[in-house]
Amino acid sequence: MAKKKAGEDNFKARHNKRRQKRIREQKIRRYTFFTVLALIVVLSVMLFTPFFNIKAVNVTGNSKLSSEQITSQISYVNGKNLFRTSKRGIKKMLSELAYVDKITVKKRPFPASLLIEIEECKPVFQIAYSEEYIIIDGNGKILEKTTEKQDGIPVMEGASFLSANEGEQIAFKDEETQKIIMSCIGYMEKADIIKDITVMSFEDMTNITFNYQNRLDVICGTHIDFQRKLALLKEAVNSNKLTENSRGTINLSTTGKAIYTP
Repeated sequence: MAKKKAGEDNFKARHNKRRQKRIREQKIRRYTFFTVLALIVVLSVMLFTPFFNIKAVNVTGNSKLSSEQITSQISYVNGKNLFRTSKRGIKKMLSELAYVDKITVKKRPFPASLLIEIEECKPVFQIAYSEEYIIIDGNGKILEKTTEKQDGIPVMEGASFLSANEGEQIAFKDEETQKIIMSCIGYMEKADIIKDITVMSFEDMTNITFNYQNRLDVICGTHIDFQRKLALLKEAVNSNKLTENSRGTINLSTTGKAIYTP
């Protein structure tokens, strides 16, 4: 009898275990079903109802470009579903604006809107061309063409170029000239003197010159050791020998020296 009772108890225990397992599996299936159903409902609301249609596009970081220029460039997004609107597509459209350098697109669901953060290209130099001025950034990108010279931006003289289309790279007459000019301008930016240059000339690549603060004519010679030459210029300008009213010429073409001539 004891053995028979033990067998019955074992049978009941296995039966209860299988029953509890079926109950757990049923609960998991129900939970999964309702979770998927809820997800489908949420996605349907997000993707196919007007509640999440874009109602506003807000722009920050722009100064040269107006917010209207930027929003009109991507006017196709107005009324479109927020979650089905491609950030990559927006960036591609905005990158067609010459002054746009970097773009960040953020989606705001409540209310449905876009936040466009713009980092603009910085004008670094300009070239007189026919009756216009071509404004160019430090990477050689043509930002705009204007009929008036822009204050505070140095004018480059003497360098012939092949193209002048907004949004494209300035193309000088040959690859070596391109490399030298952009390298020298990069060193001027790094030395933080580009803003103090009024005119720079690359007409003679063996005798690069520029005017500093509209009072000092600087003779650089070739582009070789250009960074060191600019360091010598800053050292000379900040020395006790020159004042803010000093005018004349500083010759940097002699190795290791900055020779000032009133």
